[in-house]
Amino acid sequence: MDTNNSNGVVDNNVQQNQNAGANVPKTFDEMLKESNYQSEFDRKVQKSLETAKAKWEAEQEAKQSEAEKLAKMKDDERRNYELEQARKKQEEAELKLSAYELKEEAIKMANIPETQVDVSLLNLIDFRSIKAEQVEPTIKNIKKVFDSAVENEVNKRLKETTPKTVNANISSNSERVSRFSV
Repeated sequence: MDTNNSNGVVDNNVQQNQNAGANVPKTFDEMLKESNYQSEFDRKVQKSLETAKAKWEAEQEAKQSEAEKLAKMKDDERRNYELEQARKKQEEAELKLSAYELKEEAIKMANIPETQVDVSLLNLIDFRSIKAEQVEPTIKNIKKVFDSAVENEVNKRLKETTPKTVNANISSNSERVSRFSV
């Protein structure tokens, strides 16, 4: 179905665009018009809503039980409890800061030639539980294991197959020539 444009020239683009329509991917709304896609989408949305609701209810229940617990306490018990909670939060913050600082030191060590290792390998270390004096030996151990694994893999890939043996009955070119000339 060719159409004429304003200059009277046949426009083949209209025909091409109509034919190309078969290759255009469906939109999300068009896909949802099909019942099997709609039911799958509904099932996933429902599951997501149930998960979010359960999480929210658990959080609300924890807050409610915390409030009830505080309401039952006497003033001095409540103060002690709140002080203990604040102390736990402070320890957690100090632990995070310490882990961050240890990771920064480990990154510096990973760039020193004797302990040079890819920084992404430092993610193998749990900086929240490691002591500062254990970082360097741990990095050296990671480097040793990584280098060994790389060397083994390189050697495995560079290993050549044994050459095939040639027929043992013919030992030299002169013998081959003499056989064919007979």
